Amino acid sequence: MMLDGALNEIAAEFVDHLKVARVKLDHSPNLGLWYGIRCLPTILYFSDGEVRIGIFGTTSKEAILSQLKPVISSRRMFEPNASLNGG
Repeated sequence: MMLDGALNEIAAEFVDHLKVARVKLDHSPNLGLWYGIRCLPTILYFSDGEVRIGIFGTTSKEAILSQLKPVISSRRMFEPNASLNGG
């Protein structure tokens, strides 16, 4: 549940820059096999149709953003703001 809250906050903050989607692997088991998902929860960040980052296990909003920041910033999708700089 903690991860759901973090993803909801990230989705709301970056609504113009990121698309957050949840997949229930119970309903789409082949998708989990296709991407080699071995543990839940798993967060996959896609860019240009390819997986760029995989985050495995429960984590915090700050930890998610710290991993996404370099990729998103390099694509210049948005200006750095306080939430990305730890503030």
